[in-house]
Amino acid sequence: MTKAYSYARWSSAQQTSGDSLRRQLELSRDYATRHDLDLDESFRDPGVSAYRGKNQHEGALANFIAQIDAYKIEPGSCLLVESLDRLSRQEVLTALELFMSIIRRGVKIVTLTNGHVFDHESLNANPAMLMVSIVEMMRAHEESRMKGERVARANENKRRRARATNTPMTALCPGWLELAGDGPGYDHKKYVVITERAVIARPIFDEAIAGLGKRRIADRLNRDGIPAFRGRQGWHCSSVQKILSNEAVLGIFQPHRKTDGARHPDGPPIPGYFPTIIDEATFWQAREAVKNRQHRSAGRKGPANSNLFSGLGV
Repeated sequence: MTKAYSYARWSSAQQTSGDSLRRQLELSRDYATRHDLDLDESFRDPGVSAYRGKNQHEGALANFIAQIDAYKIEPGSCLLVESLDRLSRQEVLTALELFMSIIRRGVKIVTLTNGHVFDHESLNANPAMLMVSIVEMMRAHEESRMKGERVARANENKRRRARATNTPMTALCPGWLELAGDGPGYDHKKYVVITERAVIARPIFDEAIAGLGKRRIADRLNRDGIPAFRGRQGWHCSSVQKILSNEAVLGIFQPHRKTDGARHPDGPPIPGYFPTIIDEATFWQAREAVKNRQHRSAGRKGPANSNLFSGLGV
């Protein structure tokens, strides 16, 4: 029985709880049943974009190609995809190179929405099929490019409103705040303080100023049964550090933008974007205390002083 491999991919985390995976698997199972294929459904790239080829270089698709090269996937096998844009949404020459590299390895590509089968024989017998695939690749790239530009413009407008009027950009905010207000959009909403959480923050800064390390502060919070702002695993050094170093307690927000998949600061910070819960003197005094503590810990290291336990106090 010929082996078939379903490759399912969707771009965003929101789609993970949606219908995309079910639809793609249903198409693969139906095709495999009708053509008597032994179906493998293990190749999935959840929340992975194909616009910059991340799935090709580090996702399940990269693993699929590596398994072909390792002779774990035999020539004559089928790769089942909903459409060619599941493989790539990159520029057409890059997408075509990926498409042809799989076919050259002896694996057939089947696009399930139209039933097209791409392999050496079909492309040699009907070169127009290659033109069909190229047009589809061009369409997929153009759709993603236009969507990216629309999202970028929308985000730029959000950042502009945030700088001009402190209008919230998103519902995401520090753990001691929440977005409140009625009406559509963010123009009628604002961030408000969750009082029972904000009162937890002040002792954290006071203890840091008094010389306590992040670990001791976290231990105290857990011992007192104080719930962490995020998750259910209690307080850790990292969660204490995020509060002590986060200028959001001063009401300051630093917008970011994504470039080549990495986040970078976009312009200067925005003061007054969030409600303030810690005064500036306390914030900077705590930051200085943390820095001095780190320097003292580093200064204790020496040839006559074992470093085996350094850092355990933070």
